Amino acid sequence: MIASDQEKPARQLVIGPAPGRLELVRAFVNTLDIEAGTDELSSPAALTSWLWERDLTGTAQSPATETELRRAISMREGFREVLLTHVQAHQLASRPSGSGAGAATVAELRSVAAGLATCLTVADDGTVRTAPAGQGSARGLASLMLIAVDAATSGIWERLKVCGADDCRWAFYDRSPGRSGCWCSMAVCGSRAKSRAFRRRSARQR
Repeated sequence: MIASDQEKPARQLVIGPAPGRLELVRAFVNTLDIEAGTDELSSPAALTSWLWERDLTGTAQSPATETELRRAISMREGFREVLLTHVQAHQLASRPSGSGAGAATVAELRSVAAGLATCLTVADDGTVRTAPAGQGSARGLASLMLIAVDAATSGIWERLKVCGADDCRWAFYDRSPGRSGCWCSMAVCGSRAKSRAFRRRSARQR
């Protein structure tokens, strides 16, 4: 970690960008680069620009507020914790029934969701859909939340994960047949994890 996806051959095909609009959620989580210590959402203006550039805010580019920035960061980090559980489900030999994101994470995401507005729309063919309401950053965050809903409904949400390495947590989409990917790059984070595990085993055997 952390080069661009194009610079990481190990991510191609099996690990990499998410399909369709789910890629926007992956990019949203990756606005924080833990290893490099950089954050694309460093200010309300940065949040406004990020959402606007991805056509998530509607027709009006209304400036985000400090409150909306805090909400966005809470949502991003809540998503990160949820995506980590998608990795842990395969790292553990057995997963306790009902285990998943912690209560605090769930409560935080519920709080964020409660402050976002959606509406029902009817397409020309009569299909009823849920859509984000309003304008600006609140609309953008609602759009991202609805993308996560669609991914869960279509059965691909659990393929979106964050790297299992504590110093990485980079979001990636796992295309492996068994959904068993644990690291954003086997050549980098995966190799580091295996080396650390080997050293721990060697130390116990001495």
